[in-house]
Amino acid sequence: MSEFRQDPVTREWVIVVPERAARPHARGGAAVCPFCPGAEEQTPGVVSRLDDEQGRWLVRVIENRYPILRPTVTEPETQRDGPWHRLPGCGRHEIVIDAREHDRMLGRFAPEQIARLLRVYAARVRELGRVPGIREVVVFRNHGEQAGATLRHPHSQIVATPVISPVTRRRIMDEIAYFDDHGACPLCRTLEAERESEVRFLYQSGHFASFVPFASRVSHHLRIVPLRHCPRFDDAADPELDDLAGHLGTVMAALETELDDPDHNLVIASPPLDQIHQGANHWYIDVLPRLAIPAGFEIGSGLIVTTSAPEKAAAALRGRLKPNGRAH
Repeated sequence: MSEFRQDPVTREWVIVVPERAARPHARGGAAVCPFCPGAEEQTPGVVSRLDDEQGRWLVRVIENRYPILRPTVTEPETQRDGPWHRLPGCGRHEIVIDAREHDRMLGRFAPEQIARLLRVYAARVRELGRVPGIREVVVFRNHGEQAGATLRHPHSQIVATPVISPVTRRRIMDEIAYFDDHGACPLCRTLEAERESEVRFLYQSGHFASFVPFASRVSHHLRIVPLRHCPRFDDAADPELDDLAGHLGTVMAALETELDDPDHNLVIASPPLDQIHQGANHWYIDVLPRLAIPAGFEIGSGLIVTTSAPEKAAAALRGRLKPNGRAH
């Protein structure tokens, strides 16, 4: 059983999960992919699925065989032993099998398939948000070994936790501080400035815009932002998700072409379920290519070192975009 442990100085939680060491790693190609059609019996119970008219699944949500957190029927209670605090590793950890095709990059998905995937994400976030004790639901997608993916088949993960993660806590505190100082959403202001300067701006559709952040965390870091101020991802309307499907496919195709299918992480950043500031919080998507491994200075200092100027990365990615929204 996993457990949360809280650092007595920083008060940040970590999760200890010894069982995760037993996860399979499909290096060199597995004999049978457990996520492919025909191998459904190899995966745990189905949480939900979308089918086509012939009854074939298009997107499947399943329980994770090696979960970070496990369900419980009661809300977990903190255990205290002197300065050390523990919390049972309770929550939810689901896998979303994004598509039937085994080895298709996200930028090569049909827009309607990405739209299905996004609607499944939103539905699961809403459902998990109703589970007693859950405070945050994190949706992410790992692609490639350097990004933490253990299987090649395109898939995403959703983790619902009873604590607020350190990254989310810092982000929402910074957003609220900016709002208190300026009376405006910091991401709305940033997006407006990026559109005006154009040097890092990448692409705009009906409801979304993409740019390479001024202080990118990694080389070719992409940020996709709703044009409408909206605090939570699961509050996005269906027409917005449909537009996001084409937008996401467009910029991912450019990234995959420019960097030759890079290992990367895709994360939907949304505020905690119980700490939403309607004016300050604004959900977005970050795509973080894994082109380098953090070294000692970065780990010891927390300072990020990137080797590609965001302005140069944005120019290269713009050159990969076609007017119809796919990459050259």
